[in-house]
Amino acid sequence: SVREAVVSTQSTGERTNMVASYSRRREQMDSEQREEYEAMRSKFNFHPVDEERLIRGFNDRKKALDLEESDSLHKYDLKVLQDLDKQVDDQQTYLSAAQIPGMKRTTDSAELKRQMFIISIIDTLQNKSS
Repeated sequence: SVREAVVSTQSTGERTNMVASYSRRREQMDSEQREEYEAMRSKFNFHPVDEERLIRGFNDRKKALDLEESDSLHKYDLKVLQDLDKQVDDQQTYLSAAQIPGMKRTTDSAELKRQMFIISIIDTLQNKSS
């Protein structure tokens, strides 16, 4: 339905913004790490073991940011799916109450496909009458 398309578009935009934000944070982290690395290299007593420890710390921070991003996006995706499931349930309830043939509350994928087909026919008929 139109409402689902709007929610889907909004969700895509929000998710895109989240990914862009993490990308900016990653770029900032890379820049700060380069500066920190160069500062350490300019030290007179910079030892290879120190360099290895520093790089390991950089990698750990990057992994932590990647894990945070993955977890955050996963939670967001679950929320979007739950919102869509609720909209489908609301739509089924509304259309069933309106006594539209074939419309009832269900989670069966074959039944959902039939309902989507019925809704597309209703949309087509509505667009032709407009």
